[in-house]
Amino acid sequence: MYAISESVEVNPSGVSPQLTLDKLWRGLEIKAEDPVPFVPGMESCQVVHRMDDGFVREVVVRGKTFREALTFTPPVQIRFDRVQGEDSGWIMNTLSNGPTGFLITYTMALNFHGVWPGTEEEKQLGDETRANYDAALKQTLDLLRARVAEGTL
Repeated sequence: MYAISESVEVNPSGVSPQLTLDKLWRGLEIKAEDPVPFVPGMESCQVVHRMDDGFVREVVVRGKTFREALTFTPPVQIRFDRVQGEDSGWIMNTLSNGPTGFLITYTMALNFHGVWPGTEEEKQLGDETRANYDAALKQTLDLLRARVAEGTL
């Protein structure tokens, strides 16, 4: 299993507008429902089942289709559990205050289908997934700031 956790400062010095917890949380809810504009490589997303604390969605990313069960713990955490598809595992987004300011921390633990744990192939796929996630997080924060600036969030 490839596992990693990384924290990113939400409002580093010099960025504007600053995102409040409420704006960031609302933006993450919007992204969960319609991630295509926020995630490079995401081709489609459809919510297929709703629950009291989340929903199940089917997504296509870079030609791979899978389902994720999203569980919301407002306004602190969203957990994405892979429930169908080749790869398995989970990703969590957690919002918190850190020593340098407001943080979003993502933690992922993924098994790649047909890949032995601890191998160079797993590391390569994990590092690629991490880079894609880093790009999606940056794009998400940029888009949320743009929506706050234009008054749509």
